[in-house]
Amino acid sequence: MINLLVIITGFSNGIVVGSGIVALLTLLDIIPRLAQLTNTYKYVELYENVIIIGSVLAAITSLTSLAISINKPLIIIIGLFMGTFVGLLASALAEVMNVIPVLIRRFRLQGYVIYILYSLICGKVLGSLLDFLLIK
Repeated sequence: MINLLVIITGFSNGIVVGSGIVALLTLLDIIPRLAQLTNTYKYVELYENVIIIGSVLAAITSLTSLAISINKPLIIIIGLFMGTFVGLLASALAEVMNVIPVLIRRFRLQGYVIYILYSLICGKVLGSLLDFLLIK
């Protein structure tokens, strides 16, 4: 009985989180905006399919003892692509929400836009490297 309750609760939580992510991606037009920023608008359907397949595979591997054995160079390449996607997705989200222009106007930093963008990029890369390489 308790196992059934755990299964129903976990499934319900997954539906809620998945719906929230889909709502975020859909309502803010993040995927089309990301495609527009990278001049790859003709691949929007491919982006959507890859996100769905990746999410399903990640859910399956996290819920089961299924493991994928990959050599280290391939893991580095996959990690680089995943980091690039997350960075582009975060940039598209920030642009859609107009976070950077509002901050620049609010703090009167019009002449420092390029420095702000590069510091955000370098901070994200450095933080990721510290997390992956040093913190265990």
